[in-house]
Amino acid sequence: AEVEAAIKCGGLAEIKTSRIKVILNTLVEERGAPCMEYLRDMSDDDVKSELSRFKGVGPKTIACVLVFCLRRAEFPVDAHVWKIAMALGWVPKSASRDAAYEHLNRRVPDACKLDLHVLLVEHGKAYKNDVGWLRSAVREQLESGGTRWLESLETAGGVKAIADSHFRAKSLSGGVC
Repeated sequence: AEVEAAIKCGGLAEIKTSRIKVILNTLVEERGAPCMEYLRDMSDDDVKSELSRFKGVGPKTIACVLVFCLRRAEFPVDAHVWKIAMALGWVPKSASRDAAYEHLNRRVPDACKLDLHVLLVEHGKAYKNDVGWLRSAVREQLESGGTRWLESLETAGGVKAIADSHFRAKSLSGGVC
C-alpha cells in the first residue's frame, strides 16, 4: 500500500506496484537483496539488457534509470518529449515513442541530454505541450544561421540559450547545458 500511494501520481499505480514487487522478489532470490547497485558496474548495453528482462520495464524506464540513477548520457522520451518532438518535426511523423527515443538518443549531444529532457518535460507539464514558444526558438536559431535546429544542439550553449531566453530558467539539473 505504501509503494502504491507513493507512485499513484504517475498513473497505473496498482499495476506498477505489482511489477515492482516482482522485480524486488527476483532481486532477493538472485542476489540476496532488493538492490540494483550492481548496475553501476555494467555497460549501458548490459544495463539495458538486464532491465529489459523485467515485465513492464521498457525503453523509457531504462533510459530514466540510466540518466537519473546512473548519471549516464541517455535521452528518455516520455509522452511530453514525444509530443513536443513530433510537433517540432524532430522525429519522423510516423515515429512511435520507442522509435523517437532511438532517433533522438542518437542525435541529442550527450552533454545536453539530461537538461533538454528535463526542460521539455517541464514545458510539457506547464504548457500542455504547446510548442508555440519552441517554434519561435527554432525560428530564431534558423534565422541566426543554423541550418537545422538539432544540429545547433551540437554546441552545449544552444539549449542553455533557449532555456534562458524562452523558459526563463536556470539550468534545471545543474548540468553543462
